[in-house]
Amino acid sequence: MGLFLTQLALKVNSRNKVIDAIIEVMKSKGLSLESKKKASDATGLDNQFDVIGAKKGWVQIFCPEVQDDTIPKELSKKLDVPIFQFHIHDGDFWMYQLFVSGELKDKHNPIPDYWEKISEAEKEKWKGNPKVLSDIFGVDVSKVEPYIIFWNENKKKSNCKAFPSDEQIIANEWAMIDFQKKFGIEYPDFENPNTLDIIRLTFKSTKLKKIKDFLRLK
Repeated sequence: MGLFLTQLALKVNSRNKVIDAIIEVMKSKGLSLESKKKASDATGLDNQFDVIGAKKGWVQIFCPEVQDDTIPKELSKKLDVPIFQFHIHDGDFWMYQLFVSGELKDKHNPIPDYWEKISEAEKEKWKGNPKVLSDIFGVDVSKVEPYIIFWNENKKKSNCKAFPSDEQIIANEWAMIDFQKKFGIEYPDFENPNTLDIIRLTFKSTKLKKIKDFLRLK
């Protein structure tokens, strides 16, 4: 089995505000905070949220490994800030959804028919829009456009790097980090725990056994 990873990147300077918002959202769904402590990694476990210290105007959260828009949607509404939800699925590809004030503004999946055949209209919904990203974040369209392509339809381009300084070719799940850098998002160096600044929030519930259950009951 490949890697499953769900990461949020919030355009906000205060980790404390993010932590308070997570606790409020979870409480509204019947989940209470069990513990809040420092950590040196990100587990992806079902009942944990690992919140990275603010850097360059971004706070990152490593969430339970489930692809769902409930949490970023509610956090973006509560905090009134743009939130990316990044997801790596089984090590096969990465994708994103962008929420602003509780509304989905943009999304991209490089293999939109990964699970099943879909219509051209449905594929178009996952195409991604560099202009939207540029308008929201002030990033030049040319800096992000090369990443936002369908891999199967652009095999020649997707098997190259978007820029010479990138670490990965476009059709690699870790090209996600190259893409994030264009917005000033610095992916944590988990191989060097001493450089990390992580607060782990662990939740519990008497009603639901797992946060995944809460997500699926939205």
